[in-house]
Amino acid sequence: MDSVELNKSIEETVRLVLSKEELEKQTRMIHEVKSIPKSQSWSLQSVGGYFMPTEEIAKLSLPRQEQLLVRNLIYAFSGVPSSHIKPDANVDQIATMLQSGLAFVRFRIDEGFNSTFRALANDSLVLIGYYICVQSYIETTNMTARCGRTSLSLAAALTDQMQQYYDLLAKLETEMQERKLSLRDLVRQVRPWIATLKVFSSMGLVARGKKSSAQILNHLDEIYRQLKPSDLELKELAAQVLETVSSVYMKIVQLWTQKGIIYDTQREFFVEDSERSNSMSSTLLAPEQCCHAYWENRYTLLPERLPDFLNPLAAEIFHAGKYLNILRQCNVKLTLMQAPIKYNPKDQGYVDIIRSSYALPGEKLLEVLKTEHHLKQHLANLHSYFLLQQEEFAKALLANCQKHWQNNVDRMIPEMLQGLLTETLLTIDDPFKELLRCQLKDCDVATQLQKLLTHEDGEDDSKEGSNTSDEGEPLEDLNLSGYEAFALRYETKWPLSLVLHSEPLQKLQLLQRVILFLRYVQRQLSALWQSPSSFSSQNVRSTALRQRMLGSMTNLEQHITQDIAEPRWQMLTFLADNGQHIDELLERLAITLDECLRLGLLSGAITYVRSLFTLGQVCLNFCGFAETPLCDEKAFDEAVCEYETEFVSFLQSILELVRELANSTSSTKEDERRACQQLLLRLEAYN
Repeated sequence: MDSVELNKSIEETVRLVLSKEELEKQTRMIHEVKSIPKSQSWSLQSVGGYFMPTEEIAKLSLPRQEQLLVRNLIYAFSGVPSSHIKPDANVDQIATMLQSGLAFVRFRIDEGFNSTFRALANDSLVLIGYYICVQSYIETTNMTARCGRTSLSLAAALTDQMQQYYDLLAKLETEMQERKLSLRDLVRQVRPWIATLKVFSSMGLVARGKKSSAQILNHLDEIYRQLKPSDLELKELAAQVLETVSSVYMKIVQLWTQKGIIYDTQREFFVEDSERSNSMSSTLLAPEQCCHAYWENRYTLLPERLPDFLNPLAAEIFHAGKYLNILRQCNVKLTLMQAPIKYNPKDQGYVDIIRSSYALPGEKLLEVLKTEHHLKQHLANLHSYFLLQQEEFAKALLANCQKHWQNNVDRMIPEMLQGLLTETLLTIDDPFKELLRCQLKDCDVATQLQKLLTHEDGEDDSKEGSNTSDEGEPLEDLNLSGYEAFALRYETKWPLSLVLHSEPLQKLQLLQRVILFLRYVQRQLSALWQSPSSFSSQNVRSTALRQRMLGSMTNLEQHITQDIAEPRWQMLTFLADNGQHIDELLERLAITLDECLRLGLLSGAITYVRSLFTLGQVCLNFCGFAETPLCDEKAFDEAVCEYETEFVSFLQSILELVRELANSTSSTKEDERRACQQLLLRLEAYN
């Protein structure tokens, strides 16, 4: 018998109410055929249904109604079409409905059933929509080409979790066929699954569409955290799904933090390697490529690809892999970790593993820099040369270069200055003194500081190479004297340049230029006492003015070096000796230099730096005047009076600025106010 004959037979045989024998006979005939007639289905699944004859439910006995409703519910719960349980939308609407709307479809039981039966079963009908949503997500994801690994992992996890649900439906169907299942028992057994499938359907809904791994994991984590603490079993299920789904991303994290390799074929990881030539990323560089700028620009961070639960560990994850690659480039042998990283919202074990993975290369890198590359000695050199704290070097440099610095910068020969610096270093016992170089800057200190603060001097070193002392090319005509333009550089090699690179060295250079200028002015004022003019040696007013000038210049320099830089440099040196991780040293170095600029040069007020040089220039002008012999003592006294008035005026303007900063409570930080108060104590005596 083919399907057409079967349809005709059914239409002729079925009555409004079938007898038990007739119904069983027709049922056997239906199941014996190989092809079941196609019928419209409200489910989007391609699942065959139980072909139900139309019956007038109200005329059936209550036991028969109950059994029929139980059968319809079981098949509806498994996505099979039912003739007595229908959605509140028609078939065409459901067929074209967006997948996300399936969870909101409501199902209704045929009103022919007894009202008690309908009331008992109504609360469980939401299970149908939840099931359709979950099953639809699983099938759609598995059938979508190039679907993300996290989406596929979620589909697999939901499939595994749904197996218990399938087992329950099979058990219920068996009990139904054996007539051992009542409607009340059915509702009781499926009720616990309502909350479970609701959570699973929510997971499927938030993961639909073009979502990144980070977005999916964020949504799943949010679903878990929104569950009530009292729902222990439900939270456990959600945690299991989240752990399974996040394993794909966490394996990428593990490989990066413990091997320094990025294996990210679908570009889901928040770190991207610019040197990536294939799916496996590691470090294979020529020695000349290694520098701080290369490692600073090699990796790109994409925070939108990082799940929220890993945000607090973002820096540690990034630096763990980066430092492993740096150590690999330095040919440093290191026993790598091999600890699986799994995310479970109930367990913080993954945090400890990531932090251990971060600590291992960072500690080793600091050890290598300290033992093999003499980091402590280089830090001491910066303190001695740039802050002029090695008195032998400072005096020799000033003595050798003093005459040349009096010229305008465009008349100075860079090679000659470098030769003088080399001569100065001959008597210094330092194995790394050849790293110290000099250059002529093309702007004053205030301008260089302003560029630094506004990030406009990012390529300063590369630009200076074409117009500074090292290249030997002439500078443009600048209204700068040698003592204003002269600057030191420290040319560190890899891997030391990872710590002592252009950024901290430029900040040190700013301090050096200011301190050198103040020391130069002090030297010029002190020289007046050794070879005074005929009038100045006996003129009380000029002697007092020289003393005030020398005292103010000395205290301005000591404020920067002794009050601000020295205690902070001691902390840096201590950390270089006792620190455990390279990032601790990098952070302390950055803090030290930032505070030296902010507190020593009051970098928040560029006017202060300009005022220092203006005040120093007044002192130098006075020195030039005092060294010029005058025949008229009265004219000499009048000139001294003018210089004194000018000096006091500029000094008062500096004091007013410092007092304003010291008394400010809005924009000035507490440590800045204390630094200003220290400076006031030093300068007020010379006002």
